[in-house]
Amino acid sequence: MNLNDELVSVVMSTYNGSLYVAEQIESIINQTYSNLEIILADDASTDNTFDILNLMLKKVYDFTLKIKDERR
Repeated sequence: MNLNDELVSVVMSTYNGSLYVAEQIESIINQTYSNLEIILADDASTDNTFDILNLMLKKVYDFTLKIKDERR
């Protein structure tokens, strides 16, 4: 297995991060290494962070984006 084939998992957490969360995800995606898995936990945000994450999930088709919703 080539070292460049290794899956890199990036873990983020957010709370009311609607102003920056899309930019943060785009920054991760725009790295030169492409075999990425983004795991994101939303800690019961009260703004529209979770809606933005769901839009990003639809947009980011080349990467795995996992969202854990802590609102429940």
